[in-house]
Amino acid sequence: DFGAKCGDTFKGLKISMFEEILKKFACHCVMNIHLKTEGDKPEYLDKVVALIKKYDCEKYVYFMSGEDRVLSRLQKEYPSITRCCGGGDGKWEIVDRAIKYGCKKVQLVKGYFDQTMIDKAHAHGIICNIFWADDPEEARRYLEMGIDTILTNDYNLVSQILRNE
Repeated sequence: DFGAKCGDTFKGLKISMFEEILKKFACHCVMNIHLKTEGDKPEYLDKVVALIKKYDCEKYVYFMSGEDRVLSRLQKEYPSITRCCGGGDGKWEIVDRAIKYGCKKVQLVKGYFDQTMIDKAHAHGIICNIFWADDPEEARRYLEMGIDTILTNDYNLVSQILRNE
């Protein structure tokens, strides 16, 4: 929170605050809540978790962080909320870090993963997201490798590969 209030505008854009998003979408979709540096501050994370609990959507969210100190805190203090390990503190060690912190997902980074990592994640019951693929052929290759979820900026285009299978 950088001093904005729900409904404020910044350079012509309406700013939606986290609670406003939860009010509208809680329990209607799965939300990837990407925690960055602020995620290790107790008051910050506690506020986020309080809102998640207020809207009864613990099963519809997961925390994604690439920072080991944040993942460690989440594992200790909020074990019931799914964790996703991002590349941050070690892109090539992401699967081992996910195992260490009890993550159910990894968010692999384009150019920093291989088949062995996907296979190891799956052997430990970990879902593999890829950040990102906007090209249908690239997305097809990722699916053939066993990627479970593709993050994309062009769902319409990328989803065509599944419709044509």
